[in-house]
Amino acid sequence: MRIPGREVIVVLALAIITALAAGVAVAGEEGYGVYQYIVRDASGTLDEIGSAIEAGATTEGWKVVAAVDAGVPDDCPFGARVIVLYDSLYAAQIIGANPETGPFAALDRVTVFEDENGTHVSVVNPHSINRTILMDDSAYEEMTGSHLAALRKMIKSTAGGTPSTTEYGQFREEGYIGKTMGVMAGGKFEDLLREKASVTGESYKKVAGKVREGLKETSEEWGLEYAYQVDIPEFDMVILGTTGTPMDSKSFEIVRHGSDKSREDFNCPGIAYAAAYPLEVVVAKRDDEVKVYMTEVMYRMKMYFEDAGKWAFMKNMSMPGTIEEEVAEQIENGLDE
Repeated sequence: MRIPGREVIVVLALAIITALAAGVAVAGEEGYGVYQYIVRDASGTLDEIGSAIEAGATTEGWKVVAAVDAGVPDDCPFGARVIVLYDSLYAAQIIGANPETGPFAALDRVTVFEDENGTHVSVVNPHSINRTILMDDSAYEEMTGSHLAALRKMIKSTAGGTPSTTEYGQFREEGYIGKTMGVMAGGKFEDLLREKASVTGESYKKVAGKVREGLKETSEEWGLEYAYQVDIPEFDMVILGTTGTPMDSKSFEIVRHGSDKSREDFNCPGIAYAAAYPLEVVVAKRDDEVKVYMTEVMYRMKMYFEDAGKWAFMKNMSMPGTIEEEVAEQIENGLDE
């Protein structure tokens, strides 16, 4: 993604200011939230709860592909951990529905995080994310519900605490995400995928290995580095994850409490959004080529942090572009080795 030039940023800012002044309505809290609590005030420490979930997930057939401690804002006394899970049968259904977009919804991300009220567990809500990534294909709604029910059952049985179905983050009546004020980062998910490399004459596994090595070199500004690899041979595909600090901690500072006003006075409420990361990089064989691609980062930020508000996006407009450039550089460096 090219970082908008100064004149483009001015135009976007004026458009947003004009629309706000005109009283453009903000969508109400209806439909699905991006995140869903599983338990509140869970039993044990963050480490104990995280370990219990990993053990329970393994027993129930998930593969634990990563457990990443998220960065937190300065002076934040609390912690957050993201556990990335892979259910091969579920992933096959999602990717089978759309081999190009499906990989971005194929993994589960669970957050164990602390705040003034205790330690909680939430997940990226597949009802919300799948609708966006599968572009409102309702044929997979029942499957999504069954998968979420199984995920909830596993976590509740291992984490203890008070069960909850409360959702938070941006609430959407549909999967389609339009452009903010008609000008910024919106459209069908399939149109927001960005190819970062195309390789001929090499296997997708070899290309994925090179990309992985590139991602292992920590990026300069946002601290991005390799988090996980999931091989999906039935689709000639590898999904790689990358995350880092201060990308995550800055994001949490920006979103703050988001749509949940009850957390407005908390010390660092944004860590509840930790499961927005890692970012995904997909390596897949396409005919005679191997493609390396990812979601446009500005659009992905809207998927997971849109309830930060329009002003927050405007003030941090250059951040997504620089993140995407760093990932692209890591990919290029890996392929050049």
